[in-house]
Amino acid sequence: MSLQLTITPEFSLAYQKYAGFKPGETIRLYVRTAGPGTGGLFYAVDKDDRHKDDAFFDVEGIRFVIRPTDFWYFDGGTLSYDEVLGEYGFMFHNPGIPE
Repeated sequence: MSLQLTITPEFSLAYQKYAGFKPGETIRLYVRTAGPGTGGLFYAVDKDDRHKDDAFFDVEGIRFVIRPTDFWYFDGGTLSYDEVLGEYGFMFHNPGIPE
C-alpha cells in the first residue's frame, strides 16, 4: 500500500524552529482524537524510530514516518505552514476527509 502525502519544506522548517526538532531526527505523524465523545480527529507528532512498514518522507532533514494503520487519514493530504500565523501556522488539509 502506498501513501500520497505532500509535506512542504516550510512545514518541516517550522517544526525545527518552534518544536526544536533537528535534522536527522525521525518524527512519527499519527491520528489522534480531540477528546472523549467529541469525534474530532487531528494529526499528532512524536519522536520515534522508523519501522519496516512505515511510509517515509525526508523533508529538509527531518524524517517523517507514518504507520500503515494511519494511511487512511493522511493519504491525499498536504501538511503545510503559514508563517504569518507563527507557531500556530501548522495546517493539514485533505480533500478526502470530511470536515
